[in-house]
Amino acid sequence: MKPYIVFFIFLSMNSFSKPLNDPGDWRGITDQVMGGVSELIIKHKDGVFMMKGNVSTDNNGGFVRLSNRIDLNSNNFQGIRFKAKGNNETYEIHVTLKGLKVPPWSYFSKSFDVTNEWQEFEILFQDLKRSSGFSAASMKAKNIRDISIAGYGRDFEVDLEIKEINLISS
Repeated sequence: MKPYIVFFIFLSMNSFSKPLNDPGDWRGITDQVMGGVSELIIKHKDGVFMMKGNVSTDNNGGFVRLSNRIDLNSNNFQGIRFKAKGNNETYEIHVTLKGLKVPPWSYFSKSFDVTNEWQEFEILFQDLKRSSGFSAASMKAKNIRDISIAGYGRDFEVDLEIKEINLISS
């Protein structure tokens, strides 16, 4: 194969996604920040994030999240692509926007169901639904503050593995 063809293949592959696989960019958050009792342990090994714990609605709680505060300077991203497997439960992608939100924890979301086999998911930002409240910013890539993978809203055991997380560009 000619060197310039290899270069263009490499360039085109990298221009269509932005990897989000650095474990240093992700953090675990639970409802304990507001008095809940849900628990979460995050591990990372060989490119795979592992989330284990439980979501409990006791004490007005009900969420755990693996969250990444991103800073995008353009609207050239359409969504998020990742592979996941787990314990046959429903999880969610949560996106919070920069700027004024009422209530402050307002977010956009879309659910996805995992099995014990690796599956690829592609969630477009345009398909996210507002959870509640109001956000002054519109749903555009450069307005995103955080992207999270969440266990949410009901009592259940969390056992989820995620890998190959990328933002999809247009």
